[in-house]
Amino acid sequence: MSGRKDYGVYIHIPFCESKCMYCDFYSTDKKGGLTQNYIRAVAKEISDLSTKVAGRKAASIFIGGGTPSLLSQSMAADLIDACAKNLSLADGAEITLEANPESLTLRKTSGYIKAGINRISIGIQSLDDKSLKTLGRIHTARKAISAVESAREAGFDNISVDMIFGLPGQPVRMWLDELSRTVALGVDHISCYQLTPEKGTKLGRIVENGSMELPPDTIEFFDSTEKFLKTAGYGHYEISNYARKGRECVHNIGYWEYRDYLGAGSAAHGMVNGLRWANVRDPARYVSRINAGGQGALRTETLTDEMKSMERLMLGLRLKRGIQMDGLEITSGMQSMIEQGMLKLGKRSIRATAKGWRVLDSVLAAI
Repeated sequence: MSGRKDYGVYIHIPFCESKCMYCDFYSTDKKGGLTQNYIRAVAKEISDLSTKVAGRKAASIFIGGGTPSLLSQSMAADLIDACAKNLSLADGAEITLEANPESLTLRKTSGYIKAGINRISIGIQSLDDKSLKTLGRIHTARKAISAVESAREAGFDNISVDMIFGLPGQPVRMWLDELSRTVALGVDHISCYQLTPEKGTKLGRIVENGSMELPPDTIEFFDSTEKFLKTAGYGHYEISNYARKGRECVHNIGYWEYRDYLGAGSAAHGMVNGLRWANVRDPARYVSRINAGGQGALRTETLTDEMKSMERLMLGLRLKRGIQMDGLEITSGMQSMIEQGMLKLGKRSIRATAKGWRVLDSVLAAI
């Protein structure tokens, strides 16, 4: 393993105004469940989990969802206080809150800074109103722009946005125009995701029954995005992520480097010292279990050395720099990808080549 002792903390806020058609994360539109009882339950779970990481530093906290920007300032502060009181936070720890534009105002973003949030990740997804309607988003392009401007005015100096490409009938030139307008907002980090019809989602069902057709080949989007954002000053450090120098996401790099992380909240996952767990998904059931003195975890799994090695490889190849070979063996599948020019083996590392990175899912499947 990497030998690093620092870890991340993930807190799940599963509540949303509405469920997006493409989302395969657990969330619920019953936002009335976001009460102080839920926040207290999460804080208690963080306290209970602290024994798993005694003597270690938390490098990052990531409040994800769902729509964490439904949190009030006081709720956000209570969650961060629970981490500060029960865990040992590294100096300058990255503390991110995911946000949707429709729930952000200048007052709210200012409140989040006071609560201790130092990085905000805004789900813009598109700057075209027609595309936003196709995606089932409830904000407008104007509101997305306003949300970013409010975050900057409030004092955030580390702003990330999510964008989606590969929509029905979307030409590359239209996508690059949206990226150009996004860059003009002065954001520090841009995540660019391909619209994917995941099984069990509304989008998955629509595409499966033939009601919607997505672009069959998105390599041109991938190449054009990389070229455009590189010229604009954003480094392509992970398959879907671009950042200005020094603004790479510390928390997500922790996942790709296969470092430990605590997971708190309903539907959260965690992994520490080879033990992985998944919390009960339903928020009301989660709160009930915690309040009764139980654990949030519904399932636990002890990872074998073989599982750890393969998962570390699969995640590490998502990083442009690749992964250290410590403890890894060259399998026949890896050797085949090396011979085909998809992977490149260094003295102590392995990484995907430019050719392999463009079709990484296929490379990982072959491995």
